[in-house]
Amino acid sequence: SKVREVYERAIANVPPSMEEKQLWKRYIYLWIYYALYEELQQHDLDRASKIYDACIDLIPHSKFSFSKIWINAAKLHIRRKDLVSARKLLGKAIGLCGKERIFTEYIALELALGEVDRCRALYTNYLKQMPHNCRAWSKYADLEKSVGETERCRAIFELAVSQSALDMPEM
Repeated sequence: SKVREVYERAIANVPPSMEEKQLWKRYIYLWIYYALYEELQQHDLDRASKIYDACIDLIPHSKFSFSKIWINAAKLHIRRKDLVSARKLLGKAIGLCGKERIFTEYIALELALGEVDRCRALYTNYLKQMPHNCRAWSKYADLEKSVGETERCRAIFELAVSQSALDMPEM
């Protein structure tokens, strides 16, 4: 189709600098819009998935990354009822860029599925990477409180308070 050709030409123009994230922001949205076009207008979920994969392969993750592309790709896998692939992708995202938004989205997914043990493992990794993050400590304690684990909740708060530096100690 004509629209597909335009998107293909647009994404062929890779930003010249692999150093500047600012130049990549608009470019990444082209990929997202292209994938959404394939999914919503053409109803081709496989092609949309391949578009996300190609975009993820193109981004220089050692310099910068975009949590939006990882999350959109994972949510597409979920809509395709491919939970295993979504988990693999989110795990890869945590390994390559480890952004806070990826952790929170992945934890929200596992919580929605009732996978409390997976949430605990994710919070453990999250707090290893960002021990200063008060919101993460608080959400982890809230999770334990919600499943009736009062002792674990108390232990998490004690661990949080013992951290040398916190971003919002007033919490």
